[in-house]
Amino acid sequence: MKKSFFKKVLTSTAAIFTIAALTAFGTSVYAVESPTLGTDPAYPLETPASTATVTLKKDIVLFNADACQILSPNVTYSYEITSANVTNATVTTLNGEDTVIIAVRPGVIEALSTDFPRTTEKVEGRITFGAADDAHNNDSEMHDANYNSDSIINLSKKVSSSMEITVDADKIYDPNGDGTQDNQPGVYRYKIADVTTDETLTYSGIQRGSADSTIYLDVYTKYNSENNGLEIYGYVLLRSTKDGSNVSLEYDNSAAEETIKITGFDVESENGNVQGGTVKKAELKSDSYYTYNVEVGHEMAGDLADKQNNFPFRVELSNPVVTSQADFYYQITKDGAAKTAVNTSLSPFGSWTLDGNSADPANDLQLQSGDKIVITGLPAETKIKVAETNDTDDIYAVSATGNGTSLVLKNDDDTTGTSISVRKNGTAEMNDEFNVSSGDSTDKIVFTGTLKSVSITGLTFNIAPFAFITIAGVGLLVLVIRNKKSYASKSKI
Repeated sequence: MKKSFFKKVLTSTAAIFTIAALTAFGTSVYAVESPTLGTDPAYPLETPASTATVTLKKDIVLFNADACQILSPNVTYSYEITSANVTNATVTTLNGEDTVIIAVRPGVIEALSTDFPRTTEKVEGRITFGAADDAHNNDSEMHDANYNSDSIINLSKKVSSSMEITVDADKIYDPNGDGTQDNQPGVYRYKIADVTTDETLTYSGIQRGSADSTIYLDVYTKYNSENNGLEIYGYVLLRSTKDGSNVSLEYDNSAAEETIKITGFDVESENGNVQGGTVKKAELKSDSYYTYNVEVGHEMAGDLADKQNNFPFRVELSNPVVTSQADFYYQITKDGAAKTAVNTSLSPFGSWTLDGNSADPANDLQLQSGDKIVITGLPAETKIKVAETNDTDDIYAVSATGNGTSLVLKNDDDTTGTSISVRKNGTAEMNDEFNVSSGDSTDKIVFTGTLKSVSITGLTFNIAPFAFITIAGVGLLVLVIRNKKSYASKSKI
């Protein structure tokens, strides 16, 4: 009788505490896709182990003025992983028919490691795109890009990278390594913060998105088979929209729309449950990389213009903002046939030059009439200046347009105008830089050299004054001689 009574009291008391706990944390509870205790966490390990490797993903959405394929931006993201400041977070789940509430504990920082530096308070992480800072090699892989003005963004047009975080359950159990237990089984939470500076992104031409810069990692541990240590049987990456480090989780498949399980700083995690892999541009939360293109063409006009001559051109690019050796590529078209595209990059100072006057074959840029060079994937704020050298014996009138508008040129004498005379071995150069990222399509610069035929009528007209003077002089001389003879005859006796 007494045992039955006490059993009922204990059961009732447990139920009261359970309800109280659920009520206390109800305002900060989110649903996650799968249960934890007794079954699988969101990322279950196939076999529980003393260590687990967590892959943290990162994406950058790509854009181009003409939706061309482009090269990856060059940037390294920095992360700090610390123990989450947890005070009252819980995980609520079911074990059979019983409701179980598990406390979430601050992560043990000694148990984490990456390939990067660490201290007693934090572990550093990095995710690199393109090439590393001082070991730069042009990224040879092309990536599809969205069109700049699209209102609907295709999230598959991105570049992806990742880093790995290793968790050691033995160091959760015994962080000091002295052979004694310091921590019990349970859920341990870590805070992962994106600490990449605005300057780093700006120097790489990347626009920061509006997604949260902080996510969390929950590591699920239990005793090993010998009960003398811990092992990991799963983990969850999550994003908190309410309570930060103290977000509580309730595992309930019936509320999947409230799921906050993520895979990192990738587009799927940052942009929610997207339909068909697209999102409205105004609602895009991921980081973005915008690029632009420019075409430089050459035309010859006039009956005497040499349309077969290869005129040396010089193309100079500069970018006062993006100085991270941004990758792009160029392709020259000659006689209607396109050469193989060449991958290249801005220097660490944000500049690049291709000069047809150079003795280096790699810098060869010589264009006949109808030839062109197309440069693709330039980061925002890139500017261009073009110059043409007249390597013939003739004097050409040279003009240029940018997107159909006349450009001011200058020659070696610093004469400026929209049409200037260029003598042998002289140069016609754009007086001002042209902003490549000024429109939503490929910018077009065209240089035109003109040499018209000589008018025969004009030639006759031009020598007429000299002929008149000559004839007049001869006539005057004849008159003088005649007068002299007449005077001599009259003077005879």
